[in-house]
Amino acid sequence: MTRLSRLLLTLVVAIAAPSMALAQTVEPIRDGDRTMGSATAPVTLTVYLSTTCDHCAHWHTQDFPAFKARFVDTGQVRVAFRDLPTRPQPVAIAGAVMARCAPEERYDQVLDALFRGQALLAEPTQAAVTSWLATAGQAGGLTSGQMNACFSNEASFAEVEARAAQSFADGVSGTPAFMINGELVPPGSLAAWDVAAFEPLIQPLLDGR
Repeated sequence: MTRLSRLLLTLVVAIAAPSMALAQTVEPIRDGDRTMGSATAPVTLTVYLSTTCDHCAHWHTQDFPAFKARFVDTGQVRVAFRDLPTRPQPVAIAGAVMARCAPEERYDQVLDALFRGQALLAEPTQAAVTSWLATAGQAGGLTSGQMNACFSNEASFAEVEARAAQSFADGVSGTPAFMINGELVPPGSLAAWDVAAFEPLIQPLLDGR
């Protein structure tokens, strides 16, 4: 039985949140982060997401396009994505594995497909989750053989679980969560997650203030 089959059949929590305090300095970008935008952008937005988080889906599909047009496409902000699987964690881990198995330049397309397909998870049966993953993988240009190879590789799951543990070590316990140049945007400090909410946090950094 593959690792994915065991996860989907049991739906056992695969990782637990260690009790760790927020580090004073968090690297805005780490090796292995999937990124979007110019490597020379003066500001980095680090985003902690879960593929089963409906708030993450709303942000990515509704708010992020305008943010991307305003800050990323203009070379002002680079975005780094980090994994923090939420309940049902085995399904979220599988989604993160699928996104990371796609070519890096297709990562965001897979993520978008996972978020837009969350309705399939209303009843997270094995068939529903498999369909959700397959649709996302196809959005990333993956063949069935490539998807099977990815989910047969224990290292794929170990990497996501290690990244999730690091996210907890960063002091993040919920999703979506945001850091700007390595500093946590306090949960609840934003009335919304749209581009207008981020403007007063990012523009002063762009202006050198």
